[in-house]
Amino acid sequence: MKMPWQGTTGLAKAVAILAVGLGISIGLCGLNFIAVTTLKGDNSVLIVTAYLELAGMIICAAGLMIVAIIAVSRMIAKALKR
Repeated sequence: MKMPWQGTTGLAKAVAILAVGLGISIGLCGLNFIAVTTLKGDNSVLIVTAYLELAGMIICAAGLMIVAIIAVSRMIAKALKR
């Protein structure tokens, strides 16, 4: 199975890894929400995993924004050199 980041380098690889991480975190957060609402009893483990998933989403989204800023700044610098 080919991974999305195989054969890429630099910013493209970072975007691929961060996008996959964000997608997985969003999916797991949805499953966690379903588990918390349907299961009765002690949900302390599910609450901890929910916070970890939220942290993963925030980190991946921030990483994608940083990569976008770097890409735009490189494009501007390249355009100004012409």
